[in-house]
Amino acid sequence: MIGILIVTHGKMAEGIADSARMIMGNNEQFDSIGLFPDKDLDQFKADIKKKFLELDTGDGVIIFVDLFGASPYNITALNLHELLSEKKKVRVITGVNLPMVIEVLNMRNIEENIDSLYKSCLTTGKDGIKELLEEMASNECEDDEE
Repeated sequence: MIGILIVTHGKMAEGIADSARMIMGNNEQFDSIGLFPDKDLDQFKADIKKKFLELDTGDGVIIFVDLFGASPYNITALNLHELLSEKKKVRVITGVNLPMVIEVLNMRNIEENIDSLYKSCLTTGKDGIKELLEEMASNECEDDEE
């Protein structure tokens, strides 16, 4: 099974993980880690790699981070180079949101290919962003057509 790790600033990772568990129930090979102001960056890098190794059973790990170019992303990227050189299967997705985490937790039992799974997560994450008034107007138009 593909492991899932959420890496963000502060408690965001824990919050998304808690929300996903509330909706999907407890899941194996699923964890989160947050970067806090007092955290040593070298230790944070080591903690991310440790969690990766705990979650990886050979099928790989998808790592979700909050912001492209920010510290959690940059430190994850440093680990990425090491992990890829060790022939580990790993994908990193920025802009984590709850729909994509629910998608990966739901689909990883069916989809064993890490590339297909992460592409599905990207689509779901993007499709999960809506503006309420536009959605309501769109639904009203669809109702009028019927």
